Amino acid sequence: MDINNGSLENGYILDQKYSIKKILGIGGFGRTYLAESIWTGEDYAIKEYFPNDWAVRSYNDGRMILMPKDGERKELFAHGLSIFVDEAKILRGLSDDDAVVDVKDFFYENNTGYIVMEYVRGDTLANFMKKTKSVIDPDVAEAIIISVAKSMSKIHSLSLLHRDISPDNIMIQPDGKVKLIDFGATRIYALDKTVDMSVMIKPGFAPMEQYSKSGKQGPWTDVYALAATYYFIVSGNKPLIASDRYAGVAQPQLWELNSYISKEVSDVIEHAMEPDYKKRIQTMDAFAAEFEKAYRHISNDVYPHIMLNINGRFKKWKFLSGIVIKIGRAESECDICIEEPDVSRVHCEVVYDNALNQFRVTDLSKNGTYTRSGLIGKSKYVMLNTGETFYLVDESIKFYLEVR
Repeated sequence: MDINNGSLENGYILDQKYSIKKILGIGGFGRTYLAESIWTGEDYAIKEYFPNDWAVRSYNDGRMILMPKDGERKELFAHGLSIFVDEAKILRGLSDDDAVVDVKDFFYENNTGYIVMEYVRGDTLANFMKKTKSVIDPDVAEAIIISVAKSMSKIHSLSLLHRDISPDNIMIQPDGKVKLIDFGATRIYALDKTVDMSVMIKPGFAPMEQYSKSGKQGPWTDVYALAATYYFIVSGNKPLIASDRYAGVAQPQLWELNSYISKEVSDVIEHAMEPDYKKRIQTMDAFAAEFEKAYRHISNDVYPHIMLNINGRFKKWKFLSGIVIKIGRAESECDICIEEPDVSRVHCEVVYDNALNQFRVTDLSKNGTYTRSGLIGKSKYVMLNTGETFYLVDESIKFYLEVR
């Protein structure tokens, strides 16, 4: 055991099949470990119920037992554990949603509970911004928000709320896909009545109704948090806390903070972050529809786009139909320059055929240009549809194709 913080040490065996590799994170109510199956070698993320204020770790009969600090906290500890179990059940019920982390197993041990989840490689949006020291590109941010909104719509249809959406709980994977994590604050709600709920606050991202146990929480609560997340990731500015906004303190408009954000999109975010929940956008479907409509309103013209994901860094270009776009290492010869040693001087060409509504990708490199079907082959080409991908050398340099 790590005597500094009570976390399980590397090599500790759980449920006779998972070996702890390292600690991934410590929160107020739980700890998450990277663990390996001793049978298959597969990696998993294991979340342990460990409320810091209520429990301590002690050595008992060869095991690292978690115990309530005193009799007063015993009831709190038990109640928190029941909520932790609910989280496992909720996630298990959402296993068919690609944007929600998969639960693989659950068990009791060490007088506490453990949730075994798929190990999601990548970064949270918050960590990604810290690493890159930049905001998220608006086109990438739009795709992230719409993906999360669609998943949250399914979750709301089950009468569930997440209640903790923020840049800390949205992960972007190396392949560009999004995962919504940490459902520890999720609760069942009733649309037709007010239900007392525990107070869950993440300043700047939690709306006013979350500041009270009797606040009227519903899908609009998650709408606020998702809109606040977009506000932060494209501006770098943390939204004002809800109580200040409710008191009349003006929050800077998004279009004033980022000139690439249109007034139309800024207005939708403002509507979704309305302090009074009754005046706010009420559902995720409505939010996604308004957001997409405003985003598409930026231009009535339709352009082909190509987006690059290189080791988790994103960049996007738009170009005209019929124009050949060269991609490679030589800046003087290419429209899109990739400064990687295995990329050829001119690695491939991309051109959009408006009549066919397809992209022609031509491989010009001995190191290979690939699609989902495999190697294209030097001097050969393939036709790809919008939404498909291709990559150079390996999947660390991946391109996404779309028209909008």
